[in-house]
Amino acid sequence: MADIVIGKAETPQDIEAVKSIFIEYMTFIETFLGQDLNFQGTDKEFATFPDIYDELLLAKLEGRAVGACGIKPFKGNICELKRLYCRPEGRGHNLGERLTIASIEAARRHGYEEIYLDTDPGLTHANRIYEKLGFTDIDRYYDNPMRSSRYMKKSL
Repeated sequence: MADIVIGKAETPQDIEAVKSIFIEYMTFIETFLGQDLNFQGTDKEFATFPDIYDELLLAKLEGRAVGACGIKPFKGNICELKRLYCRPEGRGHNLGERLTIASIEAARRHGYEEIYLDTDPGLTHANRIYEKLGFTDIDRYYDNPMRSSRYMKKSL
């Protein structure tokens, strides 16, 4: 059985690993969608990383950083699940679901009552995870020029 650890990224090395995974995620998503994500303020996000996040989560497989996501404040008692991504070498270990569950638990620890996310319907694996874990569709909650996005929330 593979040695898998999912935990809060706290050391400078772990935070840098999350940043690297997030940048890989951005490249993957921008290629997949054919559109950049600068409308989300990514230049500032990465220039001041990890300042906008309440918590960063990192998945390690055999000691190698292979997946990550973050939770960040959105509005009042609502946070957002952001940048969930698993590198190809980490796939097949249920890390997407495990990271999402860890994010839900972190959001609860931080006192949030709801967690929002946006995704693309074409990311079928991610959509199945969110549906399985009880996320439901909601109206668009921020100014996003991509008309195909799917918006979801989960009460905590």
